[in-house]
Amino acid sequence: MEMLGEKLWRLREARGLSQEGLAEKLGVSRQTVSNWENDRATPDAYKLKQLCEALGTSADELLGTGKGGETPREQEKEGERRPKKWLAVFFVVLAAVFAVLAIVLFVMPYESGEVVSSAITLTPKLGGVLLCVLSAILLIPAAMLFLRNK
Repeated sequence: MEMLGEKLWRLREARGLSQEGLAEKLGVSRQTVSNWENDRATPDAYKLKQLCEALGTSADELLGTGKGGETPREQEKEGERRPKKWLAVFFVVLAAVFAVLAIVLFVMPYESGEVVSSAITLTPKLGGVLLCVLSAILLIPAAMLFLRNK
């Protein structure tokens, strides 16, 4: 976000005013204008009003308090920081797929001799439990992303 001093400098330059010229219009010293532009000091409310009149701008634009005060680039950056809804939807869909697979594993008939050999013995029921846990874990970030978007 652009600082007040940068905005003052940019607006003063755009109007073709020198620091001395702006200082004369406001009844302050050139050093005071320099301090404002370098963010070493800030104008009081009365001088702020005079600054807006001298530079032909609004206080919203100068202070960046209104939506009009943000540049399209700043608005774009703000949008980039907000999490995308598609990511939350992706987590929900993935959790649903895992839940369906878990149900299939739970209802699938098997004999005690049917196991998948690996470092641990994984029965279809145990696989279903693991998939249920995984789908629940995926729903946590999905819920956080949905809530953050509101």
